[in-house]
Amino acid sequence: MAGEIEEFYDEGCVVYEALWGEHMHSGYFEAGKPGDFRVAQVRMIEEVLSWAGVPNDEQSRPRDILDVGCGFGGTSRYLFKKYSANVKGIALSDYEIARAKAIARAEGVSDKVTFQVANALNQPFEDGQFDLVWCMECAVHIEDKLKLMQEMARVTKPGGRVVLVSWCHRELKPGETSLKKHEQALLDKICAAYFFPPWCATSEYETLARNAGLQEVKVEDWTRHMLPFWGMLTGQLFTLGGAFKLVTSGWAHMRTSLSLAYHFFYMDKGFKNGTFKYAVVMGKKEL
Repeated sequence: MAGEIEEFYDEGCVVYEALWGEHMHSGYFEAGKPGDFRVAQVRMIEEVLSWAGVPNDEQSRPRDILDVGCGFGGTSRYLFKKYSANVKGIALSDYEIARAKAIARAEGVSDKVTFQVANALNQPFEDGQFDLVWCMECAVHIEDKLKLMQEMARVTKPGGRVVLVSWCHRELKPGETSLKKHEQALLDKICAAYFFPPWCATSEYETLARNAGLQEVKVEDWTRHMLPFWGMLTGQLFTLGGAFKLVTSGWAHMRTSLSLAYHFFYMDKGFKNGTFKYAVVMGKKEL
């Protein structure tokens, strides 16, 4: 599965960067009030940090941060600028890491924000190295989510925080053993398109975090705050600027874009009909 994910992102990165920009994650919107796409992506970072209680005063702010599934490094660089911290980013894609390094060099921050190709389930770091371990919309790619939580907890300093944001499926009702047939069919389309393993429900992340030894765990469903995102992302494909970028990027990337538009529709549908959920998770490592 890791090899398929790496190949998937290596091949599609030109398109993803053109669409998402530097932050490859959803935006945060006031419920029922779509806003600026790019502003919302940055706001998602800020809202998650605030919700997770990550301190920003001189004495308590995080000094060492790990960004798991860092993409092009946009969030890594943002966290560096916000906290003046040493930030490390990891991802499976050679292309993503090469771009992240190039942008960091261009911005003059490559001494403080570093990137490497690495597997989130086998992180090349010592125990207790980071004050904050950040995982934004990466866990959905990983089948062994307990192992992911355990690795993130392992590299977190005592008293540090693990913060994870992920797509989930809805909670099963009493007596249900699975999603309804049409809901599972919708989820299967997405998993096949993006090489996702089976999803879990939001509440399962609380159990995973506790089983990984984290304390003061809290989990919330933030679907209402990201609901406009997938429709707006699809719209990026059909703006004049977006179309120009994709046409000039070559036929292979145009083909990828058409496929994305098809599956963006199903992502939007899944969140809007309640099959898919958006979870935020935080836990602290015991002192």
